[in-house]
Amino acid sequence: MLLCVLSSVAFSQFDKPVLQFGMGIAEPFGDSKGTYYASLPLGSTYVLGIDSNFMRTNYGLKTGLYFFGKGKINFDKYSITRGVLYAGFSTFNTFEPSKSGNIGVIVTNINNQTDTILESVNYSYTFNVFSFGLGLEIAPTSFTSKVSPYFGANMTFNSLNGKLSRTENRVDSVTLNFSEFRIGFNFDAGIEYKINKNFGLALGVKYDLGNVLLKNTNGGIADAIEWGKSNASLNDEEGRFYSTIYEPVLTSNRREVASKKKDINWGTIYLSANIYLNTGKTTKKAPKK
Repeated sequence: MLLCVLSSVAFSQFDKPVLQFGMGIAEPFGDSKGTYYASLPLGSTYVLGIDSNFMRTNYGLKTGLYFFGKGKINFDKYSITRGVLYAGFSTFNTFEPSKSGNIGVIVTNINNQTDTILESVNYSYTFNVFSFGLGLEIAPTSFTSKVSPYFGANMTFNSLNGKLSRTENRVDSVTLNFSEFRIGFNFDAGIEYKINKNFGLALGVKYDLGNVLLKNTNGGIADAIEWGKSNASLNDEEGRFYSTIYEPVLTSNRREVASKKKDINWGTIYLSANIYLNTGKTTKKAPKK
């Protein structure tokens, strides 16, 4: 088998790389999809707060955008088998507007009497994935030089970052940021159309398994999910963690909650431009005498 691989590489057409650049629409699935905010009861009224399922059973993601670039190298003279190296950026909740309402705030007056008052609040939330990957791609009819389907698979190295912001009374904002590194895989398929020898277009779909490896939940008191934390845990493994963000009244009480094992998966449909490079040397014919 090793001999076959070495033989394939020896006869590779490394002088015909392809650059691919594009963008698309990303849609979360499974444990990724959800709603991060909720209407919570407070006495005889309702306030706007953080849904108790956020980060416990899902990540509150909705439709977003995807941007990427790929480099492809052919492994055979017919350009059927290719090695792929790529970088991508997926951002979710792109079309989700910020949410406004009221939240409860506990105050103590000069007479040492405690009361709960309502204050206006605004929430916004984004979730981004920076991905680097490598893999293989098959384009079975690439030798036709016009239209060809393709399909492939890649190992991905993902930096996942979430930012939840709360603004009280339109004055000042406090944020909760969480960031982790995970290893995953994606599956890619589409159809490409070569307009001329240097340029083409491709329409494709992709499905990402973003956190297959390195899942973890940090259950220490110091690791609590709370407003103002700048580097909180993603908490995607089954376990328990502490949090202060789920109450209808702003509080610093760290409540222990249960976290289920969560898969961060999403699908993407994209359109791209292909740039075909020919770096091979051309031999000039000698002029006729």
